[in-house]
Amino acid sequence: MRKREKHGTPRGDPRSITRDPEAWKRAWREAKESSPVNRRERRGQAAEVERWNRRAPSYTEHSELEGSRARRREILRWLEEAGALRPGDRVLDIGAGPGNFGIPMARTAAEVVALEPAGEMVSILEQRLTEEGAANVRIVGKTWEEVDLEAEGWLGAFDLVFASMSPGVSRPEMLEKMLSVSRAFCYLSGWSGESWGKWGPVQRELWPRIFSEELGDYPSDILYSFGMLYAMGYRPELRFVQPRVQLEMDGGQAIRELVDHFSRYVEVDGAVRRIIRDYVESNSRSGLFVKQGTSCQGFMLWRVKQ
Repeated sequence: MRKREKHGTPRGDPRSITRDPEAWKRAWREAKESSPVNRRERRGQAAEVERWNRRAPSYTEHSELEGSRARRREILRWLEEAGALRPGDRVLDIGAGPGNFGIPMARTAAEVVALEPAGEMVSILEQRLTEEGAANVRIVGKTWEEVDLEAEGWLGAFDLVFASMSPGVSRPEMLEKMLSVSRAFCYLSGWSGESWGKWGPVQRELWPRIFSEELGDYPSDILYSFGMLYAMGYRPELRFVQPRVQLEMDGGQAIRELVDHFSRYVEVDGAVRRIIRDYVESNSRSGLFVKQGTSCQGFMLWRVKQ
């Protein structure tokens, strides 16, 4: 006779992943705890906000590329067709950045609350709002974890809770927090698999050279969110895309950016700097660093209440 888990489901029974949210929460937490990236993280939340301050200009510039604009149009069309973005709606945009989604959503919604802790991102967002003439966007300069829902009066207050590639929703408690403020729909997107972010293919190759260990998969893979929600009784629609990553920049700039990137995980001394420099030089032509690869992003939309 097979042993049973404490929750009453036989070990290995598929019901443990379709009916038990706690199993998914445990798996998610264990993935984060065992991840080399999380284990070596040297900075806290304040440092992460400061990193986004430094990235704000280049991030905004990249978001204006046609590929990024086309992806946003596709996502906004999906929201509208699903009835998740309608005239009169109140929207919460978690990790609003420079307003890539918040501003176009404000053209339809009655109000958008843009949650963004990075001051440089907020400055760009404010400038864009002025240019747009949008008076129905309210900016809240906090992280998602910092928000006191009762004090803000946000419990069940939004028709759409939206988080696009937001580091604020990277553990089970923050996903549950999303659910608690929605009265209709939630949208969440995030990385999946072994390569993520701007430096995904590069990080995967450099990590073992610097740390003598494999990088592993993304510790907050969107599949954990999907599994947890499914086991809770929700039925999210999940879509994946695998865009090509094309890096092409001056070799000196690549070295500087990679030093900044890896300083999150290690003191970048002379030895580490040489590893980064040798890698960049071996992947450069005429002083231009070139690297290609793929990443995987998941996009998830679900109804919270009928």
